[in-house]
Amino acid sequence: MRRLQAVARLQLSLVQVTGRSAVFVSMMSKTLPIILATLFSTIFLSCGETYKTPSDIKDTVAWLDGRSALPVFPFGTNPIYLYFHSDRSKICASMMRSVFSRPEIIKYMNKHFTSISVMPDSIETVKFIGEEVTAMELVEALKVEGYPAHYFFSSAGELKGARMGYIPLKEFKQLLKYMAEGYVEKVDFSTFLRMPEAEIDTVYGEF
Repeated sequence: MRRLQAVARLQLSLVQVTGRSAVFVSMMSKTLPIILATLFSTIFLSCGETYKTPSDIKDTVAWLDGRSALPVFPFGTNPIYLYFHSDRSKICASMMRSVFSRPEIIKYMNKHFTSISVMPDSIETVKFIGEEVTAMELVEALKVEGYPAHYFFSSAGELKGARMGYIPLKEFKQLLKYMAEGYVEKVDFSTFLRMPEAEIDTVYGEF
């Protein structure tokens, strides 16, 4: 009973933040900027004293730990990408190797997104949208059906789309461009894929 109540409260909170039953939005649908400098400085401090922003990180996606980032969600000025994954999943490991390790993906995500890594296996409880929930309650409220799972939000916390499973490099690049460059506000994703702007290079690393 407690779990059902917690999930229901979190789903209600999500609807209040997004203005719709956002947990059911798919990538085929049309779809308080607050700059928390202390959060970024905690996560992105280098070994020395030099402060680093996400765009300064060159060799990896500048992931924020969900345990620290979810309690202050939403924040920042960029779209927010929540990546649900598990270190026990071979599919997640494959996506890390073949997609997230690509230099152009790293550069584009660090420039255009706030990227949050959520590993439910490592979470006991976490506050999200004002609700203290367990990892299972968070997964149920967001309708996560398996790993990896991808959720795209505006900087104000409005859910723009969700996808489950492995996303090949070309499609993932198209998805990032669709979300980051405002096409999500104009056309649905299937229409975008037929547009000249969706032509993506996967050899030379261009968007």
